[in-house]
Amino acid sequence: MCGVKAMLRDDSAERAAEPPPPAPSADNRASFMIAAIAVLAMLAVTGVVLAVRSVGDADDSRAARGYQGEIDATESFRAVAFDPDGTWLFAATGSSVEVRHPVTHRRDGAVFAVGAPVSAMAISPDGRRLVTVSDDNAIRVWDVATRQPVGEPLVADGLRRAFSIAISSDGTLLAAAGDGGTALWNLAGREFVGLLAGINGSHSSVAFSPDGSRIATGDTGGGTVTLWNTKTRQPDGEALVAHDPGAPINALAFDHSGTLLADGSGDFIANVWNLVTREHTQFTGNELQPIHSVILSDDGRTLITASLNAVRIYDVPGVAQVGQVFVKDGSDDCWDVALSPNGDTLAVIRDHRIQFWSLAAARK
Repeated sequence: MCGVKAMLRDDSAERAAEPPPPAPSADNRASFMIAAIAVLAMLAVTGVVLAVRSVGDADDSRAARGYQGEIDATESFRAVAFDPDGTWLFAATGSSVEVRHPVTHRRDGAVFAVGAPVSAMAISPDGRRLVTVSDDNAIRVWDVATRQPVGEPLVADGLRRAFSIAISSDGTLLAAAGDGGTALWNLAGREFVGLLAGINGSHSSVAFSPDGSRIATGDTGGGTVTLWNTKTRQPDGEALVAHDPGAPINALAFDHSGTLLADGSGDFIANVWNLVTREHTQFTGNELQPIHSVILSDDGRTLITASLNAVRIYDVPGVAQVGQVFVKDGSDDCWDVALSPNGDTLAVIRDHRIQFWSLAAARK
């Protein structure tokens, strides 16, 4: 160590006496600036490439889940339905209903000038009639060919406001659920047939069984589903109870056989009922919003639920979620969903857009 220490010398005085390094010349400064700009430009281009790649990856991911395109509007969409053969899509936006081609998205003919925002609608099995429920509390029947109303709005003693409507599979009966119960009309003659009184005074949803022999109604605040004999207009067995007592039943859907019935409720839960055994399977997902729409595939093997936050796809029987086409990531909400008659295409309302998805591809 002493030897090493002897080799070190103090040269600070010599360094202090040395002249400072020369300042860079103007040419050197220019060269430095050019090099710096080149580096920044390269980083900017790299960032753009990475951003484009990121967007492309997102688009590829969305396409992989079955995304097929979308329709835009200046006002939010509120309800959507396919016609019976799936050729046209009926979409309620603003105070009217448009008819769009689900593939080309082109508009067909004039709109249905409802005059008030539409909250629910249904199309007759022959495709000749459209029925709308609007915020002015009117139930209107429309001629699809002419886009004109058929007569005056329907009225029923005891029904104060409608929330949900359905048409029987043979096209003879129209049902409207709302404050006071569910009103029935002969659709062709527009005659009032009768009122199915709600347990708590009101119904929030209604659906016909495929053979028309039963009507299912969901209570507004009782958390129950009631099955009715269509001919006698009397309850068919005990009510189906599987929700919180104060939760409204917002949506109902049968499978093609009429053996299974799906419901969606304000307590964030959906059920699929076996109407033979009166047993049910519960689907909870990760909902933080009431379920407002349910779709049960014709074969009863797929359940689709929609809330403002998400559209989820489940296997039936079982409770496994097998796909989703929408999870809220911004301000847009899902207001309604519809499945094409062939079961291939799902239409999803996201505020002012309707997106189309392949159901098969959307499954995991």
